[in-house]
Amino acid sequence: MTIKIFRPTNPLLKKYIECFYILEQTSEEKPATYFTFPSIYTIVTISEQSKTLESENKITVKSCPSNAIETNLVSDFNEPVLVKYEGRINEITTYFKPLGINGFINHDLSYYSEGTFPDFNPHDDYKDSMAAILSIKNRDERIGKIESYWISKLKPFEDPLLEEVLSEMMDSGNLNQSMTKLAHKTGRSRTTINKHFDRHICKTPSQFKKIIRFRAAVESHIENEAGLSYNLDYFDQSHMIRDFKKLTGFTPKAFFSKIARLENGEIKWIFV
Repeated sequence: MTIKIFRPTNPLLKKYIECFYILEQTSEEKPATYFTFPSIYTIVTISEQSKTLESENKITVKSCPSNAIETNLVSDFNEPVLVKYEGRINEITTYFKPLGINGFINHDLSYYSEGTFPDFNPHDDYKDSMAAILSIKNRDERIGKIESYWISKLKPFEDPLLEEVLSEMMDSGNLNQSMTKLAHKTGRSRTTINKHFDRHICKTPSQFKKIIRFRAAVESHIENEAGLSYNLDYFDQSHMIRDFKKLTGFTPKAFFSKIARLENGEIKWIFV
């Protein structure tokens, strides 16, 4: 299995998309199996001639020549998922920043998100366009075409309340700020904030906060390999262990001993 990350080159897309990655596996390679973990991003995957089988917290992606294209949306993702790739795989994944995907779809994100890995087909020309992109051999050209497609669908989207709330939540100095305090700052009720999260992010504010704190701890540990500071954003040790077990299935010590960092640490999975 090979993975290559690409950052958006178009200035318009940089506001909405964190990155793309191309994942490829030949039919001769040993199946790749790994755990992936909750993210604040909305993830859209397109795959050529594949079929995805789902069970509780596990997906298996198999080569399926009769299926021209498969595309899935991942938004409500709050526990570790075991992923297995079998056979030939040709896949492109787009990581949309929080709220980012809302600038490219015609309905609220919640309209598309029913189910664990729902089929994603936001536009009449989407699947045909994605199939054509996957057929391109040159990776840079593929990414250029997918950027062009998303630019063609870009439309205004604004949610000032969520933008303010997310700015507060993602400030490194506010990781332990209570939702009650945050609601007071914005002058809106927690119920109203919850409704906006449900419509446009498909996570609760509490889930989103846990993932931000977890990801911050991971980055802190990577920056400080001695591991002396990765628990500083948690109230105490038991709080950190509880959150890590929920989000990864491992204690912090076990998680950091097993984690594999790909593409200069951009992708963090545990292979099994």
